Amino acid sequence: MVILGLGSNLGNRAIHLKRAISRLSRGSGAVLHAVRLSRIYGSPALTPTGAPAAWDLPYLNCALLGETTLEPGALLRHVQEIESSLGRQDHRRWAPRVIDIDILWWDGCEIKSDDLTIPHPEILKRPFVLEPLRDLIPDTILDSETVEAHASRAGARASVGKIAHSPDADIDVSYPTLMGILNITPNSFSDGGRFLEPETALMHTRRLVEEGAGIIDVGAESTRPDGATIDPATEWARVEPVLHGLRALQGEVRSLGRRDPFQISIDSRNPSTIRSALDIGVDILNDVTGFTQPEMLEIAESTDVPLVFMHSLSIPVVKGESIPPDRDSVEFLISWAEERLAEFDRRGIKRHRLVFDPGIGFGKTAHQSWHLLEHVERFHDLEIPLLVGHSRKSFLRTVTEKPSAGRDAETLTVSRGLVEKGVEILRVHDVEGHATLVSRHHSDRLSQLDAGAAVKP
Repeated sequence: MVILGLGSNLGNRAIHLKRAISRLSRGSGAVLHAVRLSRIYGSPALTPTGAPAAWDLPYLNCALLGETTLEPGALLRHVQEIESSLGRQDHRRWAPRVIDIDILWWDGCEIKSDDLTIPHPEILKRPFVLEPLRDLIPDTILDSETVEAHASRAGARASVGKIAHSPDADIDVSYPTLMGILNITPNSFSDGGRFLEPETALMHTRRLVEEGAGIIDVGAESTRPDGATIDPATEWARVEPVLHGLRALQGEVRSLGRRDPFQISIDSRNPSTIRSALDIGVDILNDVTGFTQPEMLEIAESTDVPLVFMHSLSIPVVKGESIPPDRDSVEFLISWAEERLAEFDRRGIKRHRLVFDPGIGFGKTAHQSWHLLEHVERFHDLEIPLLVGHSRKSFLRTVTEKPSAGRDAETLTVSRGLVEKGVEILRVHDVEGHATLVSRHHSDRLSQLDAGAAVKP
């Protein structure tokens, strides 16, 4: 068994930890198996005298325990590759970092070399390391005493507030980010027309954020089957006042003390809309055509914001059009996604910016959509985060006769499986119901952690 320590104090820290854990423990490239994740802790930065003030940024820290078949040197190289792929650039000892991954402890293994020391040489000096270790191996002996004893003594020495369990971050890291849907449209399949007015849209956004949405996905064009295409000018007229309102709401949330407020995602396939939205300030670009248009790729190259690329066969959806029935839908989408990733690579678009959406219902039969959801964990082999948008969609007609707006219970049933399979982002209408689902899973996880049981992150 080996334990890795993870920390982040730049950008959206919870998302960086989530992505590192996924890369380490999911998909065919996973190097840790039968994993357990500690609680998530907040702590101040360690900085030397004279360090720049900009380095004094608080950390989120955790530890991940698992089994590995790699030798220590190979594991070290692998975690360094993950750090680089997730955007870490500055390797100065005290500098802030998007992600930091250290090998803390290895059962039965001691190493002292220029490149690697196991156990980590600072393991007993740092409460933000000892607390996660206490969650995972409290009775293990280090330097003649148990981890529990070391952690208790370090905690007693530390001043109040130096390190503390962060419940909100624990949920953010351990479970999917909830992307709340904001349709500024007259004709969306589930809630068309409800939030067309900017004031109503912003009231709805405030509610979604209060309920637990980490991302608000705002779109002004319905892509429902046989929906009407709108021109970019109409789309922008709908979305512009809402984007200004969302930016103001972000500032309001920050003023209340949240360091990582909700993110704004613009759901559009029109380059002019995307450019204008970037000028106002959005955090994520969500393109249902998968950034296949040359101009959309040019925009992607010119920014550094995350990109959601979704698979679709046509936009708006054409009824009856689907993946060929003689093709396995999972293999078909993996092949398509790999082609898109190769194109992003050719253009120098870093993979740590990319999120894959298999496009449930977009050019898929109901059977194909169910098949994709049943085997969604195979998309972890792409080694990028997954977003699934299944909320209230028509494939659920195979299990219910309810109209689209009444399918939240069925959506939640599907979501439970997606949580277990490690999907990083769920795009949903019913944020409150999903937040409750996550909260229950979280309570169970902490109970299992307290009992020393294996828990999937």
